[in-house]
Amino acid sequence: MLLELDHVTKHFGAVTAVNDVSLSIGEGETVGVMGPNGSGKTTLLNLIMGVYPADRGEIRFVGGRISGLRTDEISRRGIGRTYQIPQPFLKMTALENLVVGDLYGMNHRSLKLARARAMAVLDRMGLKSKADLPTSKLGLLDLKRLELARALSLQPRLLLLDEIAAGLVETEIAELRSLILELKAAGQTMLVIEHILNFIFSVSDRIMVLNFGQTVVEGAPQEIAENPRVHEIYLGTEEDEGKAATETGEHQEPEKEKPVSLLALKHVNSGYGDFQVLFDVSLQIPEGEIVGLIGVNGAGKTTLIRAITRQLRLRGGEVLFKGKDIGSARPFDIVDLGISQCIEGRKLFPELTVEENLEIGAYCKRARDKRQATIEYVYDLFPALSGRRRQIVNTLSGGEQQMVAIGRALMARPELIIFDELSLGLAPIVIDTLYEAITKINGQGVTVLLVEQNVHRSLEVADRAYILERGRIALAGTSEELMRNHHVKEAYFGL
Repeated sequence: MLLELDHVTKHFGAVTAVNDVSLSIGEGETVGVMGPNGSGKTTLLNLIMGVYPADRGEIRFVGGRISGLRTDEISRRGIGRTYQIPQPFLKMTALENLVVGDLYGMNHRSLKLARARAMAVLDRMGLKSKADLPTSKLGLLDLKRLELARALSLQPRLLLLDEIAAGLVETEIAELRSLILELKAAGQTMLVIEHILNFIFSVSDRIMVLNFGQTVVEGAPQEIAENPRVHEIYLGTEEDEGKAATETGEHQEPEKEKPVSLLALKHVNSGYGDFQVLFDVSLQIPEGEIVGLIGVNGAGKTTLIRAITRQLRLRGGEVLFKGKDIGSARPFDIVDLGISQCIEGRKLFPELTVEENLEIGAYCKRARDKRQATIEYVYDLFPALSGRRRQIVNTLSGGEQQMVAIGRALMARPELIIFDELSLGLAPIVIDTLYEAITKINGQGVTVLLVEQNVHRSLEVADRAYILERGRIALAGTSEELMRNHHVKEAYFGL
């Protein structure tokens, strides 16, 4: 075997990011690793590359132990990697980016030979005509090609691809897929992490699925695509479907009465620099409802939130809150307008206490005078926090920290609260508690935008939902309609 992971485990504090994972990759094989956001995929790559030391287990490459080696030592042994967000040397040309890698990887061979080898790799990646362009002039697809070319310039025996197709449109994904398949046909060994499922299915010989840091199943792409356990991980279970339909009916406005939209997006386009993520997105969030925004990681969910909260400028379209265009509002004005966000990954102040973190959430004008009353409301909502008011937040469990994050968002006394990946990395019993809190918050008159990967978990509590796929709305409807729509599975798995 070329690469062997033997019962590898990695903890970050109380969180087990990778739990007893074993994996082997043979010479010339392409192995995919998939799983929802927070399942441990990138941590696994970082363990292989020596970014983090493993707490338990062993990693071997070509029969020799690489656990404990530095990243540069591992690269020299023949492992190259790409990054989800391209990281070129911005002040260098495409050619110069590759020459650096060649000189480094081959122990300072002659510059002339390094340039010749770099040009050959650029030609292979379709970038020969752009060799002398600064990287700032390259579009996203070309940056992805350059990222791949830089890894290949090290002449790796094993190539690690970390979401290489993220952010690309369908035609660009097809071009990149062709490059990967050419490498595969030439015998390149690869480990591929990807959230675009039809991409990883089409390039992999076999796939390992992770969830909560553990291996769930391993098999051929078609077996994985049809596996009920995999569907459950991505879509959730259907055991509460009847309950969800009943709850939806209770919250649903009569069809003859059109609900009043608290927030509306009209033909929104947005992204990062030259990288467009959202394409003509329109949606309505009626006042008093819970609206789900569902999609795999990389679909554009967080980008959409940033467009709403003005952290990203719009390239087109409008964002209306209570009928008024908020496109010119500054990000810190959004909270005073009545929109609050519970951020993915919590982003708490780790050295402050529970109560200090909560008080920060009441900084805006609309909330300051009612700060103490709101704090007591949060403690009523989450009794587990009441006895930990003076406890440093970094010492709390992951579930308790998420409660603090929700409480901090509530401290702004919002009319609309946005939950971004609320269940990320948490145990099911904790997730149940948090989702119960969402229904209570909504019952107090707060409108909710619930951003999630898990379809059924979201639809259990949502009145209606939108499914986002590659920056576009793929499906929309009431929760009951989407529960029964077979195209939901197709949007995720291409089945």
